[in-house]
Amino acid sequence: MSAQENTILHIGLSRKEIISCLSEANISPVFLFSQDEISKFTSPSDTSSNTVSGQPGKHIVLIDPIVTGANDLKKISIFCEKFSIPAILILESQDLLSLDPNNLVSDFIVSPVREDELLVRSIRCFETSDNSIIDSTITHGDLSINPTNYEVTIKGQRPTLRFKEYELLLLLASHPGRVFDRATLLNQIWGYDYFGGTRTVDVHIRRLRSKIETNPDSSYIETIWNVGYRFKPVD
Repeated sequence: MSAQENTILHIGLSRKEIISCLSEANISPVFLFSQDEISKFTSPSDTSSNTVSGQPGKHIVLIDPIVTGANDLKKISIFCEKFSIPAILILESQDLLSLDPNNLVSDFIVSPVREDELLVRSIRCFETSDNSIIDSTITHGDLSINPTNYEVTIKGQRPTLRFKEYELLLLLASHPGRVFDRATLLNQIWGYDYFGGTRTVDVHIRRLRSKIETNPDSSYIETIWNVGYRFKPVD
């Protein structure tokens, strides 16, 4: 049996199974499952990331954090941002709450990975619009959201938001004062029952807060204990 056919135990799928799964949506995976693959992808003298960005079709980077250090993840994020390649971080469930909010990956998935979930999450990484997006700019105090160009500003500064963080913010800010339970947010943003459960919402909210609530006295997103979250109306 080849290395591609071997199931990666903590991930739950083999490389061959992942390739076959994503081929349904014409997406080609870029595996960063070893230090050698990570080094080649992030090395300035190597052309791996440049080659991927120049190839036709859609590519997605899959990251195994077991072999990825914090510095590696930062480098990977920079390269993915530079070449507009989405990246998915594969996590074990116990690592969800310790996820660094500054990690600029497109999304994450909890292992063991299911093929249907991987396919849907990968497809959604390439989505550039959503039916819930409205045309007018939303303003709450120092926070401004322009759905037309996906721009968010706070006191004139633009925080770096991942797409799902932006979707969460847009949904909440579009309905100030309304309480959204975690299950509703999960369904609205992810569009299906995510294997990792509603903790996914909590992690994304925490990451979002770290980027837009720079002033301790300024809280845009309120936690409604045992229920979910709401956007606090700001004059």
